[in-house]
Parts: sequence; C-alpha cells; structure tokens
Amino acid sequence: MTALPTIPLHLLALLPVTVAAFGFFLPRRAFQLLGLLTTAVVAFFALALFVEVRWGAEVVELLAGWEDRIAIKLVADGLSAPLVLLTALFMLGTFLFSTRASYMDNTFLFLIMLLETAIIAAFLSGDIFNIYVLFELGMLTIAILIMYKKDKQSVYDGIFYLMMNFIAMAFMLLGIGYLYRTTGVLDLFALHTRIGELSDPRSVVVPYAFIMTAVALKAALMPLFGWLPRAHGAPSAPSIVSAILSGVQVKFGVYLLVRIQWVFSPAIDAAPFFAVVGFVTAVVGFLLAIAQKDIKLILAYHTVSQVGLIVLGLNLGPEVAYWGGLMHIVNHALFKGLLFLTAGIIIEEYGTRYYNEIRGVFRRMPIVGIAALAGVLGITGAPFFNGSISKYFIQRGMQGNLGELGMFIINFGTLLSFVKYSTILFGKPSTDAPADRDPFVGGVSLTFGLACLAGGIFGGAAIALLFGQEYSIAGAYDAEKIIAFVATLVLGVLSYRFIVERIGDFLESVRTYRFNFNQVTMFLSAFFVSLLAYAYITV
Repeated sequence: MTALPTIPLHLLALLPVTVAAFGFFLPRRAFQLLGLLTTAVVAFFALALFVEVRWGAEVVELLAGWEDRIAIKLVADGLSAPLVLLTALFMLGTFLFSTRASYMDNTFLFLIMLLETAIIAAFLSGDIFNIYVLFELGMLTIAILIMYKKDKQSVYDGIFYLMMNFIAMAFMLLGIGYLYRTTGVLDLFALHTRIGELSDPRSVVVPYAFIMTAVALKAALMPLFGWLPRAHGAPSAPSIVSAILSGVQVKFGVYLLVRIQWVFSPAIDAAPFFAVVGFVTAVVGFLLAIAQKDIKLILAYHTVSQVGLIVLGLNLGPEVAYWGGLMHIVNHALFKGLLFLTAGIIIEEYGTRYYNEIRGVFRRMPIVGIAALAGVLGITGAPFFNGSISKYFIQRGMQGNLGELGMFIINFGTLLSFVKYSTILFGKPSTDAPADRDPFVGGVSLTFGLACLAGGIFGGAAIALLFGQEYSIAGAYDAEKIIAFVATLVLGVLSYRFIVERIGDFLESVRTYRFNFNQVTMFLSAFFVSLLAYAYITV
C-alpha cells in the first residue's frame, strides 16, 4: 500500500489556484475542462496521500529547506489526511454537478478553485499564523461568492459575513501575537511542547480565549452562528456555493477546534465547556430550522444544529463519542452537501424557495427526489443510512447519564424539521412544466445518495478505513434502535400536524427576527469573557 509515491504537500495545496490563474484567460469551455481535470488530479493526489498516511506514517514538509519550528510546515496525519481527501472528492462531485450551470463562468471557476486551495492548505498547515492567513483568504473568497449575483440582499449578507469575520480574525491575531510573545514559536506541535513546559499555565489563558473565540465563530457555535444562515442560505448564491460552505468549509472550524484544544491541552481542558456549547448549539439550531419556510434556510440552520452535535461528540470524553464526532463530519458533508445541491435544483425548477409552495418533487423530478430523500434519511439517522452510525457512536458515549435524553431531544428536533422539509417531495406537482434533465445533476445526486446509504450499511468498515478505529455497528441495527427511530418519527409527524402547523404566528415572529451587528459583537465579547473565565478558573 505504501508503494505510491510521496505527494508533495505544497503541490496538493497550490495546484488548484495555480491552474486557475492560467486557466482564467482561456475560453470558458476550455477553462471548465481544465478545471475539471485539475480537480480530478487533486482528488487522486489526496487519495494517494491518504493511503500513504493511513498505512504508513504522517507526511511532514518543511518549506524552503528551513529547520523545524522555524520553517512553514505542512503536515498530513491521521486527522488532516482524511479531511483533505473528503474536501477533494467533495469538490470534484460539486464541480461535476455544476458542469452545465449558467453561472460557471471564468470568474466563478477561479473563485471556486481558489477556495479549494484555501481549504486544503488550511487542513495541511502546521503553523498557526499560516492558518490565520488562510482563514482570511477563504473568508474573502466566500464573501465574493455570496455576493456573486450582486443583488441587494446578497450584497448585504456578504458584507455582514465579512464584518463578523473581520472582528473574529482580529481576536485570533491578538491571540496569536500574545501566544508568540509567551512561547516564541508558531508551529502547532512546538507550541504544544512549549505550553507543557510553562511554569505558569495561566499565562496562556488569554491567548487561548482569543483564538478559540475566533474558532468558535468559524465553527458557527452558539451564539456566534449568525453569519452562517446568511452565507449558506443567501438567496442568490448558487447551490454549489451553499453545498461547499456547509459540506466542507465550516468543518475546518470544527477541525481547528480539535487542533487548538490539543495544542493547549497541557495547560487547559475546556472540553466540558464546549460539550455544553455543542448541545445548546444543536438544540437552538433545530428550533430555528423549524421556524423557517425557505428550504435553504431550513438546511442552513440544520448545519448549525449538526455542527453542535459534532462538537458535543468530540468533547464528551469517551473515545467512541470522539470518533463518532469525527465520522459525523464526513457523514454530514455527504448528506448536507446532497441536500443543498438538490435544494438548489428544486428552487430553480419551481421558481420558489418556500416549502409550502413546492409539492410533488418525486413525480416531477424523480431522480432528484430520490436523492433528496436519501439526504433526509441520512441527516435524521434513519437505520441503514450513514447518519445513524455516527449518531450511534456519539450516543454510546452518553450511556448511563442525562446525555441520552439530550441526544433524544436533538434527534427528535431533527426529525421534526425534516418531516416539514419532506412535504416538498410528496403530492401533486405545483407546476406541470417539464423538468430539465441534466445527466450530471442526476448522476452526482444519486452518487451522493448511494454514499449516504453505503456509509450506513458499511459504517463499521468506513470508520476503520478512515480513522483506523474498530467499532461494531451491530447495536445501531438492534430492533430496539429501529423501533425507537420509528416511534420518534411518528411523534415527529404528529407534532408537526398538531403543533407546528398551528403556531404559525409564533414561528413568523421567530423567522423574521434578525440579530443586528451590534448584538452580534456583544455575543462575541460575551463568549470571549465566558471562555476566559472558565479557562482561568479551571487551570
């Protein structure tokens, strides 16, 4: 398995943007073909790198020949390599999905390939300052993509996203400067060692709180998620943008949450703090999703909820929950990316974003309807679909305590939201106009749907393949688990019919409320102070 050649990490990171810079001046069709070929090559390189790391050893590259702790370092290990592979394959899938899309002009292609470089390079970076720079690059690229069609609402959403992230990046830069002054290094692995050697662990509490506040905003944790629905659900943002942001980009915030916690682990353990924040984020996310009529906003708020569940699993303590949280990163990319892609096609075909104006997707667009149903079954944790496996591992980490009740609440809220969402699939189509038949759209959608199914049936093999962890998934298919899912589904249907449909005025007030910029900055400051106080008290 290790016979594959070592892949230079800088080549993997820089290939998309380098090709995009040259391809930008080509005719549109030629640039599309070149971009598709490049994305496929990057996916192959990412696969080769994953194989080398998984069955060999981590790959470290020190740029420009400088010595360790001084050079810019790129690292592919058991945590970053699977996520690089996920990003590369996801980008290839979404690229194929949009092959015939009208918005795929040279500027859009350049921005998408630049974003791919930013995400992959960030996953591979072993230097905290370089991560900050890549954060900034990705932020600017995403803002332009949100505002790409230049309508009033999208421009507002893009500027709001930029302003929130500018403040978060200021927090991060302050933390990095403070940390460098204290330790004298920026390399993540050297920082871990230096922090363990400090005579006064409280000397890094302030930089920790600064950096983790920025990371929490990037991960869209409560109460710092206000940017995400505006970015992921932007009215004019193409569906591929929403899919990439929800499928892979927001996961870098979660990944960095794990990395930075490990860096500071010799001095600070804030896992209980983030476990609580994760649970609250998951609950608030699905409550806000239930209130929405816009199908993209339903999905966007559920990204908030699912990120909360991932963070909860990563910080519970038991290893099985930790690996379940990591596996849910992969599973969420599949089913949420699929749901955003299919939602974009449904909106385009029906000419509306509101769930109550869309009916009969199965009858009008059977392939898209089947794929969307696979995404719904995945996110709700239906037996034999991928979400059921990662949720099962997280739930195992809660056995014997109140966490089991918390997991039931999260599962019930998710089911209730998607009972509402799934009404678009059934009934008589609200229009008789023939739906466009794009083989790339149908083929990619079904591929993602089959991946959701395979991730459930072969869930044990998937976690062993990706992360080298051997866990039995037999318990996920116990009769008790299946009965519990069916009972929760029935309860969700009844709750939707007799509660949700009858509290329209209340949901309208929730749906129309928007946090303003001053409130968001107040939340950011409150989160920083809370984390600072927790870290200072517990050190």
